Amino acid sequence: MMIDTHCHINDIKYNSDIKEVISRAIKSGVEKMICVGTDLKTSERALELANQYNEIYATVGYHPHESKDAQKGYLYELEEMSKNPKVVAIGESGLDYHYNISPKNIQKKIFREQIELSQDIKIPIIMHNRNSSDDLLSIVRSTNLGYGVVHCFSENWEIANKLISKNIKLSFTGMVTFVKDPIYEVLEKIDLKDFFLETDSPYLAPTPHRGKRNEPSLIKFIAEYIADVKQISSEEIIEQTTKNAFNFFKKMSAN
Repeated sequence: MMIDTHCHINDIKYNSDIKEVISRAIKSGVEKMICVGTDLKTSERALELANQYNEIYATVGYHPHESKDAQKGYLYELEEMSKNPKVVAIGESGLDYHYNISPKNIQKKIFREQIELSQDIKIPIIMHNRNSSDDLLSIVRSTNLGYGVVHCFSENWEIANKLISKNIKLSFTGMVTFVKDPIYEVLEKIDLKDFFLETDSPYLAPTPHRGKRNEPSLIKFIAEYIADVKQISSEEIIEQTTKNAFNFFKKMSAN
């Protein structure tokens, strides 16, 4: 069994063939998929899919790009949605200083608020980090966050180690199959218990599908690549990362 811990199959790119995408995932051995919200609309769509398909779970939250659009009362909306048993985390939240689509001060404010919500309701938070590691680490420390994951991790081992020391998990996408530096060292050194697998579909399709629309069925290529780096079997990677995901996303384990 494989678990895609982060995908955006609530994206409009799947509107015409969502049933086929889910069917291909199941046939390839992906038995659970976590569909991630990035604002209220996509969070609602993620929850709609989770309620429709046994294999899908949802997260609800505001991506840093969308932080500028968060209206008064958005936390109440997220909290209400999170009461659904199939909502397993808050997010995707975090910081993105590469594009700065939302002002940095707004990003940090909305990120902190979502961390506090996740702590209040005792579910993990999924974090986005791009060119913002110093501020992200500072916020993790100042909020005493110890129940979160940085998805699509692509930073160096120093950053990885600092996050892991705070009990933060990492998650790897198909990017690892075509961007070697600095992530190769992280894959070599990271303990099997400290990471998950994800596709981040429809983005970042792994080699040999790079450049195409990604989907959960392709997660096996990520497992195989990491197994090659660590010189172990892909079955061992799949078994441990699946166990990690169930231990981390506790509401998924209960359903």
